Amino acid sequence: MKEASIRKAAVFLMSLGPEVGGMVMSKLPEDIVEEITNIIAKTGHVNYEEKRSVLGEFMNISSMISGIAFGGEETAKQILEAGFGTRMANSLLSRVTSYSEIKSFEHLKNVDSLTIANYIKNEHPQTIAVVLAHMDPRNSGPILELLPADLQGQVAHRMAILETPNQETLRAVEGVLASQLQGEVAAKDSKFGGKKQVAEVLNEIERETWQEILDEMREIDDEVANEVNNLMFVFEDIIMLSDASIQEVLKEIDGKELTFALKGATDEIQEKIFGNMSKRATEGIREDMEYMGPVKLSEVEEAQQRIVEVIRSLEEAGTISLGKGGKDAEMVT
Repeated sequence: MKEASIRKAAVFLMSLGPEVGGMVMSKLPEDIVEEITNIIAKTGHVNYEEKRSVLGEFMNISSMISGIAFGGEETAKQILEAGFGTRMANSLLSRVTSYSEIKSFEHLKNVDSLTIANYIKNEHPQTIAVVLAHMDPRNSGPILELLPADLQGQVAHRMAILETPNQETLRAVEGVLASQLQGEVAAKDSKFGGKKQVAEVLNEIERETWQEILDEMREIDDEVANEVNNLMFVFEDIIMLSDASIQEVLKEIDGKELTFALKGATDEIQEKIFGNMSKRATEGIREDMEYMGPVKLSEVEEAQQRIVEVIRSLEEAGTISLGKGGKDAEMVT
């Protein structure tokens, strides 16, 4: 190979990176590998223009070579087979090419497999086959498994010989099934109960009463009671505190910790805090926030949680009162 060609090959392989470039190198004749290695070893920095020129030339040449494609199902299959093996590659390819456009029975994704199986098991096997054939195998497989054993073979057979159903018939089947499962779908979309909801309920009760309720919960399940208690006042609730309460809280908070906490706070919360600080202190915090640059979300959340703990401890000590709902805090006089 000419030196210019070797240079281009070296730049191309360096552009691919060590892992991919190494795999390509392993397919080349040994004498070519030696020449390319020699060039790479001698090469320092490769500028952007040379790299772009080499890659552009490669793309132009490749696009003109018959039999080489930069896309299509066959290319996707080859890539998947290399990474996952033939069986998994075929499965993955089927999902994205055969099922990604199927929109029928889309609502069934929100309902668990057992519920669907119980609803359709009394339908005609042909109807069941139509339903399962128009679902992603990842969803229809578990449903088929949950059907009565004497029905599974019939349904699978009808799916295997199923012809494209009339669109009107398909919509009719979908409509009937959707109406039958409407309650199940709605239930999945709505959230009832849970620790957060209990915290919201207790937030509307006077302190003495909700403390008694939490004490009773602790006798049943101490861990759940503590989790509910932790949800009764969150960092965002600071906006509801009185200025006097915020001033008491600020006395107990380290400046660095406050900076981290405010880094991820809304403008409203920041102004609420800064409104209860001196101008000099506010400018200092603002500068620190600006110069610290991006910070990890976990660090911000930890700082905010520690401030919430300070607020709770002050409330327990009687220094401030969160009052009804953990909101509208006032100083105790």
